[in-house]
Amino acid sequence: MSKSTSSYSLLDDNTLAQLTKNGDDNAYNELMMRYLKTVSFISRKYTAEGYEPNDFVQEGLLALLYACRTFDEKAAASFKGYMSVVVERRFISIIRKNSAKKIVPKTAIVRLDDLGDSVEDLSQSPEELIMCREHLAGVLKKLKGVLSKTEFEALMLYGSGLSYKEIAKKLSVSEKSADNALQRARKKISAIDMS
Repeated sequence: MSKSTSSYSLLDDNTLAQLTKNGDDNAYNELMMRYLKTVSFISRKYTAEGYEPNDFVQEGLLALLYACRTFDEKAAASFKGYMSVVVERRFISIIRKNSAKKIVPKTAIVRLDDLGDSVEDLSQSPEELIMCREHLAGVLKKLKGVLSKTEFEALMLYGSGLSYKEIAKKLSVSEKSADNALQRARKKISAIDMS
């Protein structure tokens, strides 16, 4: 199915998840832009030794890709709800692996009441994990090729949950320049062909 990249913004999450499952990188790119802030928000609740906040965001984007591949639109959960659970479970898995005592902090416990019994074990096999990492690396490489250094850095900082003011400070630019860089990045991303 051939679509102009601008038409992806008109599609609902379920359709984009299905297109991503079928190998459409542009659909994943749209979902990534929609949920970058959500993934960043969720990631702020977690810390693990050896992990920077940006590492959790990248792990969250891998979880977003996995959620696209495993989402069942016939289930009662919305894509956003399902994706949030998958992201949180990935973060909990990281914490468990990094915890010498194998104790999950109370802040890492996920409430699954809304999903009932429909949630299955979402752990990934090593092969799936490698494929997801390779896919994310490919997406980031394409973004680096299209965006200027400032635009890419602003996007990554935004994805890490920083405000425009904090981004401007980190990049040593004005707040308006940071905003402009993010706006240019969004336009360029919506115009590129990720296939």
